[in-house]
Amino acid sequence: MPLILLTGFPASGKSTRAQQLKEYFSTIIGKNVVLLSENEIVKNKHIYSDANKEKELRSTLKSELQRFISQDDILILDGGNYIKGFRYELYCSSKSNKTTQCTLHIDTSSEQAWKQNLKREETCQYSQENFNALIMRYEAPDGRNRWDSPLFTIQPEDELPFEEIAAALCERKAPAPNQSTQSLPLTSTNFLYELDCVTQEIVNRVVEAQKTSVIGDQVSIPNSTEKFLLKRRYQLSELSRIRRQFISFAKTHPVDDIPRLAAMFFQYLTSHLV
Repeated sequence: MPLILLTGFPASGKSTRAQQLKEYFSTIIGKNVVLLSENEIVKNKHIYSDANKEKELRSTLKSELQRFISQDDILILDGGNYIKGFRYELYCSSKSNKTTQCTLHIDTSSEQAWKQNLKREETCQYSQENFNALIMRYEAPDGRNRWDSPLFTIQPEDELPFEEIAAALCERKAPAPNQSTQSLPLTSTNFLYELDCVTQEIVNRVVEAQKTSVIGDQVSIPNSTEKFLLKRRYQLSELSRIRRQFISFAKTHPVDDIPRLAAMFFQYLTSHLV
């Protein structure tokens, strides 16, 4: 299914927009529409104060997306999707399924979103602490990034550009799967060797840099132009765990050059160090 990925601050109006999209594509266009909502999975907003439960939520959303995505009908993913690394993973999933996608940024201010949050039933509200934390961690989409493109930025007073969204999904050619989204035969030992070396070198660099750096410093990443911002002290065990997770992910998303592999791991690492 062509994918419409919604993103925005908590209580910004994403679910309202998702319902409008569902009604348009099902009644006007005559498409079968699947609405996959984060709200249907999250029964308690306190989940956002637990990093491990948040990761489980993202894993569940990704699994459900991979279960429904195809080249025929419309799939709407209604959720915060506030981590750019997670949006990149979803882009890889749609690309590997040879289907189109677009991103809708529901660009409501934090002040207005908080007011809307307070109008909800108490059991559906975000606490002030969780709300502020999600606002702080939010990584806004950028239309220059291929995984956020095409990007539609929607203000609260805007009407949805239904025809433009439909054209982006139905009249645009899907990106062809390439080496970064195709499954890799496990016999490709050279890639596995490079994967092991590149990721270990990045972990080692972060660990070593912490011995002489202070919080707020930036660490140059080997084989990449990216710089890692030291927001806190990171334990080797934590970095190694994320590295193992990335290796499992990368085996089905191989790349054809070391700088791209390093950039992928950098994005994965920063998105999972919540």
